[in-house]
Amino acid sequence: MSSIGLAFVPGAYDSGERSPVRPIKWWERFGMRCAGMNCPHSERLWPSRLHSSSGVVYEGRWYCEAHCAKPALERHVQELLSSFNREKTRNYRLPLGLLLINRGVISHEQLREAIRLQREAGSGRIGSWLSQMGLLSEQQLTASLAQQWGCPVFPANNLSNLQIWHDLLPLTLLESARAFPAHISGDGRVVHLAFGERLDHTLLYAVEKMLDCRTFACVLPESTISALLDEMRGRSEKTEACFDTMRDPREMAGTVCNYAVELQANRLAVARGTAHVWARFYRKNATRDLLFRILPGDSTITASEKDSGWTKVFSISADSDKHGATDAIGLS
Repeated sequence: MSSIGLAFVPGAYDSGERSPVRPIKWWERFGMRCAGMNCPHSERLWPSRLHSSSGVVYEGRWYCEAHCAKPALERHVQELLSSFNREKTRNYRLPLGLLLINRGVISHEQLREAIRLQREAGSGRIGSWLSQMGLLSEQQLTASLAQQWGCPVFPANNLSNLQIWHDLLPLTLLESARAFPAHISGDGRVVHLAFGERLDHTLLYAVEKMLDCRTFACVLPESTISALLDEMRGRSEKTEACFDTMRDPREMAGTVCNYAVELQANRLAVARGTAHVWARFYRKNATRDLLFRILPGDSTITASEKDSGWTKVFSISADSDKHGATDAIGLS
């Protein structure tokens, strides 16, 4: 792990006023107490205050070393994993097919034919089938999704420079959600995330937590998002580490702690984004990301999950690519 590097965060995190990772001075540690329940230094005044590490802040609490935060991390990761079971596909008040009929884009007969083709194929979204039938342009689909989701269509000519987003958000996470950071305000307090296939509220919340900002959803054509992600992929190598097989909350928390120690992180944060558990490590004006991918329908049950009473199979409703309630009315 000695080769692990840190990616510098541009713009919004260069300000000392808003920086969430201000190093804790050694004299400040005299008045601090480690939040770890099993801290090995809790009974030793001097070693706990003058420990070689400046400690790490997690969920607003200071720990004299990263491994003291492991129990709290494990509980948090367990909650995030359990949310994959609890989450349900969001149903929209107006199904996409009916919305297109109301807009005069297609007829009832054309919608029925698209639904028939969708059912025979057993896959695909109704919008994609209508596009293949030559009945729906991408611009019409984008405008209809914006109306269904209650989000504006972001003007493509106002997109932020791609260089601004270099290393600001994990490319793996954006690719999983099929999303693109369309715009960031000058002070970094407002971020607009554009979606083209589905609206992912878990990613919106995760970005708010990790970047300490407000997020707003908007819509871009899927082809535009694909082209932007391809361009981002070609500009730089991925800086985040991603684990595809790790499922045990205890093991995941231990891995996060190990990374925090290796990177000498001053703060760490964990959130769920789309199909990933996302950990971010802060050090001065630099960050590093770690992702744990949770696969749809993953039936792996670890020993710690059994101890916690977890017997359900992990499922990711956020990745079900639904644009509405049911296939029968032409939503997916």
